[in-house]
Amino acid sequence: MTSRMMLFVVAYLAIVAAGISGTLFSAYLPVIVRDLTGAVDRESIARVGSSAGAAFLFGWAIGAILLGAIGDRIGRKMAFFTSVMVCTVGIVTTAWAPSVSLLIVIRFITGAGAGSSLLLGAVMVSEAWENKGRAWMMGILANAFPVGLIVSGAIGNFIDDWRTAYQIGGSTMLLGLAVLFVVKESDLWRRSEETHRATAASRERVFDPMFRRDLLIGTALFGSMLIGLWAVFVWMPTWVGSLGTAETSQAHRAATTLALGFGSVAGGFLSGPFSVRFGRRGAAAIGYLGCLALTAIIFTTHHEPGIVIYALAFVLSAFIGINQGVLVGYVPELFPTLIRGAATGIAFNVGRLVTALAVISAGLLINWLGGYDKAIFTFGASYVIGLAMLLVARETQGQDLPV
Repeated sequence: MTSRMMLFVVAYLAIVAAGISGTLFSAYLPVIVRDLTGAVDRESIARVGSSAGAAFLFGWAIGAILLGAIGDRIGRKMAFFTSVMVCTVGIVTTAWAPSVSLLIVIRFITGAGAGSSLLLGAVMVSEAWENKGRAWMMGILANAFPVGLIVSGAIGNFIDDWRTAYQIGGSTMLLGLAVLFVVKESDLWRRSEETHRATAASRERVFDPMFRRDLLIGTALFGSMLIGLWAVFVWMPTWVGSLGTAETSQAHRAATTLALGFGSVAGGFLSGPFSVRFGRRGAAAIGYLGCLALTAIIFTTHHEPGIVIYALAFVLSAFIGINQGVLVGYVPELFPTLIRGAATGIAFNVGRLVTALAVISAGLLINWLGGYDKAIFTFGASYVIGLAMLLVARETQGQDLPV
């Protein structure tokens, strides 16, 4: 196996672990709230879910921005190793959380590791492939996170105790060792760093005027996708579970989580061919339009838990997967090597800070609007922003990464 294929495998598994760390919480949310607070009502579940979800997203954004910038300075490999280990610590310590307040702190730490793992894995893989091959590999890599969602759904379906589930997640420590001993430093980063030193050229800066437009566009595109994505992935399993009886609720949540995971994986596989066939902007537009249509169909009509709602969740998640896969590959293509980590970290995660605020408000919206479905539909309006930004975004298809 070549060194770049070993990098891809490790990066893929690290992002799967990030997906597990982010979505396993949703699979067990009502049970976690019951065990830590004794409450089982919708308002309590929504309140804890909003607080913990927002902490995870804030941690994700801050961790990715910081470790992305560190990766530009000291190299990708050690920053990636740090990310994986922070995520592992967060997963393991969740199993022993004694209270909601400490759980929220742990979710912040877990998010910091998960977000930076996804960012640095994506940057390293993008720097290891060229042109058409990069689009395909980034599309496959993008569905690593929803594979984590599938694993979370399977764990939730077979393991009743959430603490046991998180203890199993501690096996991700092996990935940290793999990064340390198997993954090589990015050749593109090393060459660019050496060239700048040899020529005494000044390093590019993220907020230089020549990069501001792409930074703003990339941030708006990714952020608008994230708001809709997290509303669906965090709240839809709970919503579907609430449509049935108390006895079937856990099974419906797990099945919905699996449907969302498989749909996102399918969309991720399609994102590479779509990027090559329609260009980055055209493929992203397909994703946004599909998300808008399916959000309207699912969350403005009446449904019973069962095969129809699972199928619709699959299709909606497939369009989310297309969109995410395209944008995960597209945004790093906008920036030169020595600011790629920091700039991509900002573009991926400033929107995530907005998403965190949206998740905090979700608890209020659920109560104010009268249900999970209406709150998710409200967040779905963010896809319109993404469509509008595509009109002014520049195409990168067929171009080499800027050095």
